[in-house]
Amino acid sequence: MVRVRSAVFVVLAISTGCSVRAPATVMQPVEAGCTPMPDATPASVGIAAATIDSIQRAAVALKTDALVIVRDGKVVHDWRDPTFRDTVWNPQSVTKAVASLGVALLVDDGRIASFDLPLRELFPEFTAPDKAPVTLRMLMTHTSGIAAGRGEGQFRGVSDVGAWARARPMGEPAGTVFRYNNVGAQLVSHVVQARAGMPLAQLVGARIMRPLCIGYWGWDTAPGGATWSYSRLRIRARDLAAIGQLVADTGVWRGRRLIAAATLDSLTHRTGARGLPLSAASYGLTWQWVGADSVRVDASLFERLAAAGAPDTLVAGVRRLAGAAGSASMTTARFKAALDTLYGTSSRDSTMIRWYRETRGAADPERWRGPAQVVYNSGSWGQWLLIFPETRTVVVRYASWNHAGRRGENDADGWSSIYADLYRLIGTTRSAPRR
Repeated sequence: MVRVRSAVFVVLAISTGCSVRAPATVMQPVEAGCTPMPDATPASVGIAAATIDSIQRAAVALKTDALVIVRDGKVVHDWRDPTFRDTVWNPQSVTKAVASLGVALLVDDGRIASFDLPLRELFPEFTAPDKAPVTLRMLMTHTSGIAAGRGEGQFRGVSDVGAWARARPMGEPAGTVFRYNNVGAQLVSHVVQARAGMPLAQLVGARIMRPLCIGYWGWDTAPGGATWSYSRLRIRARDLAAIGQLVADTGVWRGRRLIAAATLDSLTHRTGARGLPLSAASYGLTWQWVGADSVRVDASLFERLAAAGAPDTLVAGVRRLAGAAGSASMTTARFKAALDTLYGTSSRDSTMIRWYRETRGAADPERWRGPAQVVYNSGSWGQWLLIFPETRTVVVRYASWNHAGRRGENDADGWSSIYADLYRLIGTTRSAPRR
């Protein structure tokens, strides 16, 4: 039985994006001879039917409108609530994950030299001293510092979204603070269009949708001509799952490489990542992930704390964590618990807020995130794309704002911890050989 926990994974609070009624989705061209993902029984790919039933019951209880489960490129579960009329759907901020694949294509092509591309090389507005440090990586990791509101409301009435976004002032110094930012996420589309010479939707359509045989989809265009990239892709749940399978298979689709494995790993950090700030939690380049993690407390951290002007009591407390050897590695959870004790608080959130205030956001310990158990992206109202690399399994969940009995955006927050149960049930074991 899938258990629904009351705890809410903190990263999900940053998912955002409002819905709009989009124009009719139209058929797009697909490659000759391509075939969509086939259906299969759960047992044929090593998943017990009882497991699917258990997941389905939990999904219904959490006001889910569509649920698709794929393993090895085969659809083993494709369910839609009878009241859910939209076969295609705006997965909200999950759109960002698909937009990131457009960036990956240009990195592979050499049209974007690296994710550290300075925006000043593309847009005159970013030659100003405070904006000059902003890079593409910062847009994709929500650390650009560009002033932004939340959701869709900030874009209403704007006649040229690109010009408006480029003219936004800086809210804080570039690269210093993790703050979920839809303006920065939208600028990703404008970077792609500047380097590709075509809209993001056209690039992704030709290089990803067509070979994956995804024909019925749409992607809205922002005022001014660029593709929306913070939200507003429209796609069927099973077709979004096909994109997830491409990522699960490190960029290979039926024996054909579409995206370089190393480039995808840069986006998802599925094989691990070193030196991540605690503030960014488990956020890669648009993608998020869950896996074992640890931090290192050593002399370099003590030096950075002193340089940041951290209180002597904090420096002394962190030194004690290093022990007699003067350096130590520990889980991030243990490190945060030690700060709880040091500060005399039981709230991890308030502990970290105090840590960043006292260190000015410039003295995180080195963090190592191990190989991902789950790679995912989520969007407002409960849209999910989950990838379990160990077993090549993909789960897509859609949820609408007008589901019967739903009271608000966070009405079904229980889903935000269900990935742990999904990992336990379908992400760790395989009872049948791969085919």
